[in-house]
Amino acid sequence: MKKPPRAPYFLLIAALIITGLLGIVTVTSLDSSASAAVPGTSDAQSLAGPGGQPPRPTRYPTAQLRFSGPDRIVSPNVLTPGAAMTYTMTLLNDGGSMTARNATLEIPWNGNQTFVDFSTDTPGWKLKTANDTGVIVDLGDVQVNQKGKITIKATFATNYDKTIFRQTLYLNWNDDYAARRAGTNLTESVELPVPTPIGLPGGPVTDPAPAPTTAPVSASGPFAPLATQPGSARLWYFPATRHTLGGQFLNYWLEHGSVTNLGYPISEEFNDNGRTIQYFERVVMEFWPENPDPYKVLLRSLGRELNGVEPPVPAGTPSASDGSIFYQETGHWLDGRFAATWQDRGGLAQFGFPVTEPVIVGDRLIQWTERARFELDISRPNQLVMLGLVGNEAAKSKGLLN
Repeated sequence: MKKPPRAPYFLLIAALIITGLLGIVTVTSLDSSASAAVPGTSDAQSLAGPGGQPPRPTRYPTAQLRFSGPDRIVSPNVLTPGAAMTYTMTLLNDGGSMTARNATLEIPWNGNQTFVDFSTDTPGWKLKTANDTGVIVDLGDVQVNQKGKITIKATFATNYDKTIFRQTLYLNWNDDYAARRAGTNLTESVELPVPTPIGLPGGPVTDPAPAPTTAPVSASGPFAPLATQPGSARLWYFPATRHTLGGQFLNYWLEHGSVTNLGYPISEEFNDNGRTIQYFERVVMEFWPENPDPYKVLLRSLGRELNGVEPPVPAGTPSASDGSIFYQETGHWLDGRFAATWQDRGGLAQFGFPVTEPVIVGDRLIQWTERARFELDISRPNQLVMLGLVGNEAAKSKGLLN
């Protein structure tokens, strides 16, 4: 029997080789097509960026709230401890494409500065807080290209002891991507008394109680302005009114609200009917050495003295606003718009009971208590409660002050 012929092995091998070569050509062609999608780069190079470096982060747009213009100033050009000063600034949101949301202007006090007044030409911008640490103005949402001016009046610090005043003002806001904060620095010269009192080291003053003087009560006596005096930690000289303050009266002034509650001294100590007293812008202090501490320094009842006590009103018929408090002792309501200030600044011990009902006089809401007059400017929104200058008024009513 004849065997079938064998297929040549070399033909089989050749076929396998040819098939393999065709497969290689096909794969190589596919890879070349993928590379051609990004000419001259690999996938890794296209993600890394030029030079193989990581890509730069995307620059997101932001609100550009800033201080603008040459009126971002403090005046006067030379500041004096205890004297009036003014901040004037223009705020602008430009250079971006977003609203500055929940924006605020922040001025941290430098030393014991005292707030006096706030105004703006932009409806909706309002005073948020003004206390011992500084001032915050609520700007709300500042739109793109919105611009407005703010003026803040204050009293310069009495305890500032440098010849150059430096302070930073801040703008805070949010946009779509982050919380933002921008600041500007203010620098002004300071004219200091020589030497300048800077505080009370070692705690309260321990000097003897103020001694009665023999100076007559007249415009040329204790109310006459003094030339600049050499100050010390126990005797302060106030350039704002050109009078001194020391001893137990200085202790009381520091511990009971200083300028905000009591004002600056407008006289020196003097004897009035056997009692050592001193006049201030908002009060009259009297020294009672026979009293136990802490009642040796008392405030004169200027509310009763200048305005008297109005007849009481029924407890069930308040003529004041929401939050008012009725005091049976004098039969009057303390207006709700004054109640928080009355309580926060010393309450009954500092101001006494209300002796009138609140009344509107011109553009002000006023109310008398036994030792003070509370005032609120109702012509502008969000104003702070102020205390009337009843010490000045009492001195003028007696012919002691022009």
